[in-house]
Amino acid sequence: MNWNLETEHFVIRLPLADQDGDALFGLLKNPQVGAHLPRLPMFVSVQSLDELRRATMRFQAREAATWLVLRRSDNVDDLAAFQARITLQNINWMLSSARLQWELADDVKREELAEMISAVESFCFDELQLHRLELRMVPEAAEQRANAEALGYQYEGCLPAQMEFDERWIDQVLYSRLATDRV
Repeated sequence: MNWNLETEHFVIRLPLADQDGDALFGLLKNPQVGAHLPRLPMFVSVQSLDELRRATMRFQAREAATWLVLRRSDNVDDLAAFQARITLQNINWMLSSARLQWELADDVKREELAEMISAVESFCFDELQLHRLELRMVPEAAEQRANAEALGYQYEGCLPAQMEFDERWIDQVLYSRLATDRV
């Protein structure tokens, strides 16, 4: 099974743990990229190497998959900068479900996100035979919530005090999409 995906404008590929650290750090060092997710910001590039190592271990254990998104371009600088990191985590093979999340570069438009996520959803529903994808994010992430709704994810509610993060309890809103929701 090929986990690397391609669309008209993007290459969506698994990370190379020993090569993608600096480019991933370039994407994730901006705190706004992941502001909709409860996670600590990255301060040094070695943190991105640790993220890549953990992503590789979770992938090998069939628990998660991480894709890095590059824009198709003839410009070498465009090829060196990631447009997004998309993660499929908490894969539950018994329930055919998983949690999806994305972290986007500032210049990624909603139509581009739709192109990326459509490819990932097709892979998840058709190849992995998952039935349900969930999105979770902090309630105040208005732009990402609008993205989720524009992509056809259904709002299911708020999970109060879902997790402890940075010494406080965090609420998360829940969105989902079923394989049968696709047209």
